[in-house]
Order: sequence, then structure tokens, then C-alpha cells
Amino acid sequence: MAKKITVIPSVSESLHTQMKPRIRVCGYARVSTASMAQADSYAAQVGYYTEKIQSNPLWEFAGVYADEGITGTKAKGRYDFNEMIAACEDGDIDLILTKSITRFARNTVDCIQTIRKLKAIGVGITFEKENINTLEEKSELLLTIMASVAQGESEDFSGNNRWAVISRFEKGTFIVGTPAYGYRKDEDGNLMIEEKEAEVVRLIFESYLNGTGTYLISKMLNEQNIPTIRESEQWQDSVIKEILKNPVYEGDALRQRTYTEKQFPFVRRGNTGQMPMYLTRDAHPAIVTHEEAEAVRSIMEYRSRTLHMGGEKCQNRYLFSSRIICGECGSHFRRQKIYIGKPYEKIIWTCHRHVEDKESCQMKAIREDMLQQAFITMWNKLYTNQGTVLEPLLKALTGLAANQPDTEEMEQLDREINSLSEQSRILNQVMMKGYMDSALFMEKNNLLAHRLTECRRKKTLLARKQKRTKEIVGTEQLIGLLKKEGYQREFNEELFDLTVKEIRISLTHEITFCLHNGLSLTEEEGGDADAVAYTNRV
Repeated sequence: MAKKITVIPSVSESLHTQMKPRIRVCGYARVSTASMAQADSYAAQVGYYTEKIQSNPLWEFAGVYADEGITGTKAKGRYDFNEMIAACEDGDIDLILTKSITRFARNTVDCIQTIRKLKAIGVGITFEKENINTLEEKSELLLTIMASVAQGESEDFSGNNRWAVISRFEKGTFIVGTPAYGYRKDEDGNLMIEEKEAEVVRLIFESYLNGTGTYLISKMLNEQNIPTIRESEQWQDSVIKEILKNPVYEGDALRQRTYTEKQFPFVRRGNTGQMPMYLTRDAHPAIVTHEEAEAVRSIMEYRSRTLHMGGEKCQNRYLFSSRIICGECGSHFRRQKIYIGKPYEKIIWTCHRHVEDKESCQMKAIREDMLQQAFITMWNKLYTNQGTVLEPLLKALTGLAANQPDTEEMEQLDREINSLSEQSRILNQVMMKGYMDSALFMEKNNLLAHRLTECRRKKTLLARKQKRTKEIVGTEQLIGLLKKEGYQREFNEELFDLTVKEIRISLTHEITFCLHNGLSLTEEEGGDADAVAYTNRV
């Protein structure tokens, strides 16, 4: 008697015919250094994932995201990685292929958080080396253990490197990787003067000792078209300050001016006494004398103490700092004083680009007292007209957030997700009791998993569409502030800070206040037009 054979179709075939045409798959590759060997590995990984995804008829190629020469200990700076996560959130990717957990992330917390975030919207990650798919129930424990191991390996590696570097500091055998501006390395790694750049360094020190500030020095170098450090676009006053403070130019080698934290994510910080430093006097040829360097430090200390210049938070020490934006070129305004010492001394705010090049931006300066008066006028108009501006706005925002069709669709998706989750739980119980063939279980379980993925993706996109809570809350807070503070006769710094996110100035000096709730209100410089006419939703 002939045996009866029943063909059970593959899971991929079933999905192809019953669900959607193809799964959108991308690859992710990363190497942590920019060496030639790693560059070959980087290119090989990109080529491997491109070929693998495109050769699978059930997959739709969603690209290869790859970060070269970047550490995996933190997500910041991994541009392709962050772009890939954004594409997943936008619903453009269903599955990510990557070599291993160590390629994806060496930080346990970041790794698990990212995986859970993607899993919540139905995006899976396949780690080929560990043979783990994050959409499977058993993946969570394995991933936590393996990510912790990867982080431990990274911490050990970092600790060993740190010990080796400090040992070379103590022995005086440390060789710098990239020499400071004004120097080059000989064949043995010793610092030698690069005379063309050294002339620029001497000019910087001489100018500062003659009373020229760091901003004017940087402006002078840019006007003379002197090549910048590391081929940057232009000289900055922060770079000039760093050159003036660096003891390397007086021939001294000061090691560990910065340090890397021992804990994840290995943040690099300036050493202000947290770690020991290692100073070697006259370690290499000097560009300036010790006396010149000491004189510069004395001037810097005096200016910092008496004029409050050069502090770490200098650029944001004023209320309007980093908040005024030029409507002509997009640059920020900077604070200046005019008629200093005169009875009519004034504070003005000027476009940064206009100060550097009047031809590239025609924006004129605006007085600080005019900005303050414009805010008072705007506030009082808003207070008077809140019934015709803010209350209708709040009502409209609330109505959009509570849109009935969207709400019903969200509730339907919640019910479907709960139903599919319950089906998956029952299916697992049936399988555990031996009432179902394993091949049939795999087929049905994968179908349920993909239906769950689709529902979660739809829910995520719908929630993003409905997300207006920030604007609603901001508008409610603004109404509360208006009722509490009432009509204003003088400029209130705290009230301004709580209300205004940024200020945009037009060429005709129309002052637009962009509020924290997304509302924009425009005032003419010294004008008194109706606030309702200038209201605009951002």
C-alpha cells in the first residue's frame, strides 16, 4: 500500500499568498575604527547584506544602513543607525538584519531599549551570529544576557586601553596621534615645528597680548584667508581661546587634559581636577616663550574675573541669547553695547552674519528695550484677545485630537491586537500539551506574529497622526499664565522665559514671537497693530 504524503507549504509561501507581497528588509553594518582592515570589513558587510536581501524573492530591499569608524557604545553620532530607527518608526522597514549584538550596540541599556521600541511597532531584528529574532518570545532573556556580555567586553577593553595610556603618561613615552596646529611629527613620533602654521600661532599670541580679543583675532584670520585647523570652514573665537590656553606652544606636554569616563557610555569630558594630569616641561621645541604664555594666562584670568568673559556658559548668560533668529539669513543675533559710558548707553542685538559680512546679510541691529516693549505689547494684546485667539485654538486642537473616526479605528486595532495575542497564547498552550504538529504550529504562529506586526504598525502611525497633546498642554498653560499674571506694565523676564521659545526678526523689523505652544504673534517695532491679525499657527 502506497504511503500518503501531505505537503505542508513553507511559512514564507503561506505569508506570500495570505498576507502581503513581500517583507521590507534592511541590513545594518558597523565598524568601530577607520583602519584599512576595518574598511575592508565595512565594505564586505554592506555587499553581503545587499546581495542577501536582493536574492530573496520574499523580501523587498529597504537599503543597507552602515556606520564607519564609529563606536557602538552610544547611539549619538551613529547617523545611519538613527536614520534606520526613524525609517522603522515611519513604517518603511519590517525587518533588520545585522551580524551580531556587538555590531548593533555594546551598551546593554540602549540595546534593549531600542529592541523593545522596535518590537512594540512590529519591527524585528535578526542577529545572525546569535541566531536570534527579536519578535520571538524567548529572545528577551537571551538578548539581555548577550548584550550584558558585549558591554562587559567593551568595558574590559576600555579599561585595558586606559591603563596602557596612563602607563605611557607616567613614563613620558606617550606619542600623540594628531599633533596640535603648528606642529608635525617626525619619523619617531616626536613633535617638530611646522613653521608656516607656527607663524599664525605667534600672530595669535602677539595680537592677544596687544589687547585684541579672541573674536577679532578670528575675524582677522578669516579676512586674511589663512587656512584653518583641520581644514574647517573658518576660524572661531573658541579655537583661538584653545590655542592660547594650550601649554604645548611653550614646549610643555600636558597629558590627560581630557578623560573618558569609566562607565558607559564612555563620555569624554574636560579634566578640571577629576583625574591626575602629567606635565613634562620642555618636552619639544617651543613656538612661544614661557613668559608670553604666562602673560596670556594672566590677561585671560583678569578678563574672566572683572569682565565676566570666557565663562563656560558665556553664550547663554543673557535672556535673549540664542533666541533671536535673523529672518534674512537664519543666523542668531549677538549682544552688543553702544555709546559705552555715555548717559545714553544702549544694548543692541545684531545678526552674527551681518557683523562678519554686511554684504551677505542686510539685517540692521535692534535695541533690547524695543524687544522688551514689543513683548509687553504682544502679551497685553494676547491677554485682551484670549477669548478670540486662544480659546478657539484650544477648542480646535482638542477637537482634532478627539476625532471620532480615528478613535474608533484605534479601539478596533486594540481589540484586534488583544485577540491575536490571546490566540497566540492558546496556540502555545496547545503546542506544549502535544496536541499540534510542530510544522503546523510554526506556520500558524508566524502568521499570527505578522498580523500582530501589521496591527501594531497601524496603531503607531495612527497615534502619531493624533499626537497633539504638547500643543494642547502648552495652550492650556498659556491661558493659565494670562489669567494669573494679567495685564503687564513692565518687562518680566520670568514671564518671557515661560512664554517665548524664540524670536524672529524680519528685514523691516517685524518682531515675531514664537511661543512654546506653537503659536506665532508678530509686532511691528514700536507698532501697535491688532494681535488677532498677526496670529498664525506654526
